[in-house]
Amino acid sequence: MTQYPGDRFGSDVYQFGFKSNLGVIETHQHLSEEAVEDRTFGWGNNGIDAIMRAMDHCGVEASILQPLGGAHDVFAVHRKIYEYSQKYPGRIFGIASLNVKECGEERAAKEFEHCVKELKFVGLKFHGFSHGINPASPLASVYFESARSLGVPLMVCVGAHGQPFTNPGLFAERAAMYPDLTIIFAHMDYAIAETAISLAGRLPNIYLSSSLSITAYLERAITRLGPERMMLASEDAAGMPAEIAKLVFATHNDSELRVVLRETALDVFNLRGRLRSPA
Repeated sequence: MTQYPGDRFGSDVYQFGFKSNLGVIETHQHLSEEAVEDRTFGWGNNGIDAIMRAMDHCGVEASILQPLGGAHDVFAVHRKIYEYSQKYPGRIFGIASLNVKECGEERAAKEFEHCVKELKFVGLKFHGFSHGINPASPLASVYFESARSLGVPLMVCVGAHGQPFTNPGLFAERAAMYPDLTIIFAHMDYAIAETAISLAGRLPNIYLSSSLSITAYLERAITRLGPERMMLASEDAAGMPAEIAKLVFATHNDSELRVVLRETALDVFNLRGRLRSPA
């Protein structure tokens, strides 16, 4: 059985005051492939059992799953995400992510369309670091064009770990070119946090998410941009408790907390009416 570290602790650990009534939405959860590690990060063991246990432990109503950046068979991972969305209706949703350099632009566009229209995925992911693609290059266009034409948000990888392709400034021109496309910055770590906040302040279609950040920068982003521009992102099951805790202390009141942990994702991913509980 896939391990979830929270299993080591008592049932009252990670129990926050909002657990029973908020309905948290996790927007960034990587689904591992069975028995193999990711080719880029060497990650593994974030299977559906661990994810569901973490969700139940932390009061998370729904999670949006995506492949890891170096998945061996991304098409199979997409089908697994769909399988789990059917097994756990209203709790599991999908984001499609693939390397256009491996599968070609035509196949990438077809897979994106299949995932959104047939598998009911709620977003696409551009992983410039793992896939080695400059977001300003023509090769990246299929991600932006597909997301806009399909009417779903595009999550993009930013941060110090994948420079130069994860420099948030490289997305400024794309965000201006596609003002009707919601672009979500995955990660907001120390080195790029101020740049990400500044860009989001000037480009209203850029949204931020919590992973790899610290509470001080999350609080700054929420203060400057409003809670409706921030959402929960934990990467894996073990990260859920810490990411939720950071946002508890980064928000200024219960109303902001509800927006950050639930309402922003409901609107960005068009999830209203699709969860188990009324949205």
